[in-house]
Amino acid sequence: MPPSQKGPVPLLGAGLQFELLSALDSKDFRVRKILVAARAAGIPVALKTCSAEAIGEQAPAAKALALRITRPTSAHPSYITQSNAIVRTLIDASETSGLYGDTEFARSQVDSWLELCWLELETPLAVLQQAKGHGDVIAEAKKLILHALTAVNAALAARTYLVGNRLTAADIALACAAQPILGAAASVLSGKDLATLPHAARWYMTVTHHAAFATGTSSSRGGGGGGGAAARAGVSAAALAAANSTVDAAFYQASAVHTDKPLSMVAPAKYRRRRVRVKELLARGAAAAGETVVVRGWLKTARSGAKDTLLFLVVNDGSCHSSLQVVASRDGTEGFAAAASCGGVGACVAVEGPIIESPAKGQVIEMQAKKVEVLGPVYQSDGSIGAADYPLAKKAHSLEYLRTHAHLRPRTMVYSAVMRVRNAMAYATHRFFNERGFVYVHTPLLTGADCEGAGEQFVVTTLLPAAAEGHACGGRVELPRLADGSIDYTKDFFSKRACLTVSGQLNVETYCSAMSDVYTFGPTFRAENSHTSRHLAEFWMIEPEIAFADLEDDMNLAEDYLKYLVAHALEHCDEDLTYFESKDCPGGEADLRARLRNVLENDFVRITYTRAVALLEEHIASGKVKFQNPVSWGVDLASEHERYITETVYKCPVVVTNYPKEIKAFYMKLDADGKTVSAMDILVPKIGEIIGGSQREESFDVLSQRAAAMGLEPAAISWYADLRRYGTMKHAGFGLGFERLILFITGIENIRDVIPFPRYPGHCEF
Repeated sequence: MPPSQKGPVPLLGAGLQFELLSALDSKDFRVRKILVAARAAGIPVALKTCSAEAIGEQAPAAKALALRITRPTSAHPSYITQSNAIVRTLIDASETSGLYGDTEFARSQVDSWLELCWLELETPLAVLQQAKGHGDVIAEAKKLILHALTAVNAALAARTYLVGNRLTAADIALACAAQPILGAAASVLSGKDLATLPHAARWYMTVTHHAAFATGTSSSRGGGGGGGAAARAGVSAAALAAANSTVDAAFYQASAVHTDKPLSMVAPAKYRRRRVRVKELLARGAAAAGETVVVRGWLKTARSGAKDTLLFLVVNDGSCHSSLQVVASRDGTEGFAAAASCGGVGACVAVEGPIIESPAKGQVIEMQAKKVEVLGPVYQSDGSIGAADYPLAKKAHSLEYLRTHAHLRPRTMVYSAVMRVRNAMAYATHRFFNERGFVYVHTPLLTGADCEGAGEQFVVTTLLPAAAEGHACGGRVELPRLADGSIDYTKDFFSKRACLTVSGQLNVETYCSAMSDVYTFGPTFRAENSHTSRHLAEFWMIEPEIAFADLEDDMNLAEDYLKYLVAHALEHCDEDLTYFESKDCPGGEADLRARLRNVLENDFVRITYTRAVALLEEHIASGKVKFQNPVSWGVDLASEHERYITETVYKCPVVVTNYPKEIKAFYMKLDADGKTVSAMDILVPKIGEIIGGSQREESFDVLSQRAAAMGLEPAAISWYADLRRYGTMKHAGFGLGFERLILFITGIENIRDVIPFPRYPGHCEF
């Protein structure tokens, strides 16, 4: 985009102008890499062709490329040399492009791929361009190129992109370098060699169909009017054949991302934040010094200094745990008076000014505010501005108190940290199942079935409103009733009794019987009159179902899933986990990350329910432990039993299998002994049971007998039983209570503190 053309202006690097000085052909992969990265980042870059000598006069360290940066505050431009350094600079000038990944770990991965591209792909390609007539040199260069692409191919076996789940600078650099190898005019490698690179070929098609490549690689998209589909896609016929080839069974995970056709072209993004997020700003540290930025957020603290001529504002926008200190002065900051009288903690502000390296301890950078705009003051009950009535004005509050202000508690450190972890775990859940080819099914919240047969359901009815009106006037509530005195639900909205779902399992099983591997993730409801720290009336469940699977498969998937979630939390939520371990966190857990790493470092112990009961009885008899709840075969394990097994006996996660049929649901597969079912519970330290699952009963007769034994009406589950009549198969699944997972990951003690608006007996506010 030429500088004169209107478009979004990056907030990081605002006012900068970029010009690429190049002595290379415009089709050179290094030039393309820079221009494509600039387009993807939304940074206007002008291309100027110069001689190498002319470039060297301006930037002595340059050989054939240099990025000239002109700043409005300086008469002397600065220069960046080397293509990878230029790409990094342009990406850093765009705060929202995401081309460097979303975390420091992702950033390091992108850097690693950029270095690999330079050393193992770009360098051999440059040698090829100058090695005409030297057969041995050409052969060695091609060998190195094939070796590099083989590594890329292996890395892409189960991924769409090289880093994360979207385009990054790593993809751009490698795709531009790979154009003469995988592009429509490819001639570097033989068709036989290309046939060994199906994942790399598929990735190349996906990446080069991004809008940023539309002009930067136009020459690679086939010329004239011929070439067929392969040419139009910008790939060689051999590469297209490789991409369409059958993937080895060892890489079955790739089924979620493997495609015969490239992704549809994505239009350039129009949305750009008109602010810099605190998270990205702090992540850049001292590198951000000198830039003028806009930050918007809420005041964590506000204090005056130097005889009220200075204001020290701590601004947080929720993007991360840390906040930005902003220093405003009476003489140098527009809006100083309004900021000084905005009500303080809780006020919403927009601050603008240059970033400087902070002289204070504990923070790398701070802002010297040139302007403070009060977007939302804090008001008192009489309409005046002030913090006297603000419920969170004090620095410290108990979690119990904050539950009474659930609409405001996200502004506290502990709840914002919990919600960021909750978001990360939801994202990781969808990513885990999608990477393995599972289909996400949206199961209903209104149901006529009771999945567990527990009878603890919330009834949904329209019979009460009209009757309740008479009741409010002192009249008698009259509900339609049958001859036996029971409520006549045929007069209700659904013409039958309907309830809020206690589980999406039965519904998602119907899709498992057609689409193989599926999962559901949504809210469920239990009308349990329980006031414990482990129960809610409304909570979220993740429930996968695996076709053609037995209990062993079920346990393996559940263990993989839980380890995946823990690894994701350790990798992406480190700052929040550090806070949960600190004394500043209410109820913090000092060794939280050590407990989480224990999950990753150990295979889960697997024992039968019978062995678990025997083990507990042995420890009771020897005087090692006393329990409040009795232990005997046939009685369900209480939380104290579960935690003793996982925390004291084995000191790692434990899978307990083959429970007595009387204490498990009717749909669980009956074992050969006729006494137990193929069920499993995963127990983890601090929580106890976190996952429960089973192989499902595939026999129509056995399922019907089990349902009848538990008092379920055949008509109520006839649709579910049909799955055993029409093409039944072996299948299994499990359920994970999402809030219990968040308890496990954060170390928070009460389940009411890990869901935005907790619902429990006597409480349904907000």
